[in-house]
Amino acid sequence: MQPQPLPFQRMSLVKRIEWARRVKEEAVEELSSTVGGEGVERARRDHHSRRKPRPCGLTIHTGYGCSYGCIYCYIYDMGFPASPEPYPLTVEEQALAIALNPYVVPGHTFAAYGSVTEPFLHEVLDRSVRLISTVYRYLRLPSQVSTKSLLIGAVVEGLMRGDPNLSVLVSVSAVGREARILEPRAPPAEDRILYAGWAARRGLRVALFMRPIIPGVTDRQASTILRMAWEAGVREVVLGSLRVTTRILMVLEHAGFPVPAQLIPRVPRSRREQVTLRASTLKEAIAAEARRMGFKVYPTACAANTVSHSLPCNMCRYGPCYTQPPTPSPEEVEEALEILGLKRYKLVRVTGYEILLKGPRPTKRVEPSLYWLRDTSRLRVRIAGKMTI
Repeated sequence: MQPQPLPFQRMSLVKRIEWARRVKEEAVEELSSTVGGEGVERARRDHHSRRKPRPCGLTIHTGYGCSYGCIYCYIYDMGFPASPEPYPLTVEEQALAIALNPYVVPGHTFAAYGSVTEPFLHEVLDRSVRLISTVYRYLRLPSQVSTKSLLIGAVVEGLMRGDPNLSVLVSVSAVGREARILEPRAPPAEDRILYAGWAARRGLRVALFMRPIIPGVTDRQASTILRMAWEAGVREVVLGSLRVTTRILMVLEHAGFPVPAQLIPRVPRSRREQVTLRASTLKEAIAAEARRMGFKVYPTACAANTVSHSLPCNMCRYGPCYTQPPTPSPEEVEEALEILGLKRYKLVRVTGYEILLKGPRPTKRVEPSLYWLRDTSRLRVRIAGKMTI
């Protein structure tokens, strides 16, 4: 199903900023009225109201912890429990917290669900579906969810009602015996793939999420996994590297999957520190195989999200994704700087790649406005000699 661009995507840069501001104000007003005074205070204190988005978007937690017990998972090193717990705010309070976040730009900031819990475990399933729907309803954030659960009918119908262009990533790192060791309590990987294909045929935008790539396992089984996904009806794939802690390295070795030393950039300095393995060679080989089979291969999760929501994007070195954003005129960028309160910054140049500014290193008060400029233009924003947003 071809995603349909939203009306704001055809607006000029300044009009997109004005549209996003109006949507944000209306969302805060309506949600505040819904949750009442105590709910507003809980939303303001919540970390969703102030956290900077990661490259994949603002990670939104529908709960904490996971019972699948995947031996390569880092959330247990972060202190999250093996027994999942629903998020302590109501759905509306959490949506308000997100609306209050100064970095969040309606219609533009990516929303990423599934980072510190499995969003479709029965303890959080209903909440996850309702939260995705509520956040999209009020803020139109291009949303993406990653899961190891089965995409059963009721879940698929709820997700498609919540965000018609939702990007769904179904995680598979291994099949067969290896999968049962690596993911002892998760649904069988073979079933995940079959249900993913069924959901894709129903119209849900589903991609195979080969993350994490377990060296010596995922790369060796890649052809089998890709063939199973293709036969099931999945046509897109996202690849991702393994992040390890000292515990994960030890557990993998004990299970018979030692990580080659040359792939570890450095030994983690503390029990909780995560280090991403060097996996470019493995990823390139899997990507080449996937392309030969006819898959659309995305270098990052957010790339799949941009395509699913028809968002042109050239905000990082992997771009442009979906298509090249229109280059705003210098006059339009200067007007945007004015209305965003960025008067201390002078435009040096604007290209199809970046908006280059001259000015001071941004303070915490100014930084959100630079995120707004980046997200609405869909271009990198660089401050000469200082930093890139």
